[in-house]
Amino acid sequence: MDAYDERIKFYYQLLNGTYTEAVESLRKKYGEAKDDFFRENSYNKFLNHEIKKITKGKYSRTSDGLYCHHVGEINNLNLNNEDYIFTNRYHFKLQTKKELIYCDLIEHLILHTLISKETNRKFGYPGYRVFLYPQVVSWYVDKQIPKPKWMQNCYETSFLEKKDAQKILDKTEEVIFQASKKEK
Repeated sequence: MDAYDERIKFYYQLLNGTYTEAVESLRKKYGEAKDDFFRENSYNKFLNHEIKKITKGKYSRTSDGLYCHHVGEINNLNLNNEDYIFTNRYHFKLQTKKELIYCDLIEHLILHTLISKETNRKFGYPGYRVFLYPQVVSWYVDKQIPKPKWMQNCYETSFLEKKDAQKILDKTEEVIFQASKKEK
């Protein structure tokens, strides 16, 4: 089995597990986050109306083709969005490097699939439906290669053939839909 097939197999293993298992698998695969998502002092000043924008930490690994995912999205929406942070008064703890993991685009899609499944779409689903699912369709089904260098890195890291992309997209929809059916 080549590296591509191993990656596909790993994606399906993640899809067949729980969110907690997926988080642990990805933490093991990519290691600990390099930094907090935001700077704590800046974060607190933002919440206290002292500044208008939060300073980000040096957590990024897009040069490696990886996204950063907030583990706490199982219980919260848009942890990287300043409007949501301000409105919901999210505790800084959710932004610490211990609460972050790295993932490629498909793994990110799967994380949001599992969150959607486990929370009956209360959490995870907006990110899945609005950002991640359309991104996978655009890149791997419609074959629109992104222009920015960081996105090209992410595109290459999670590259899928069209047929494999469609199968994974279909499976994510099935996982979410089946969970919703069971709730009724």
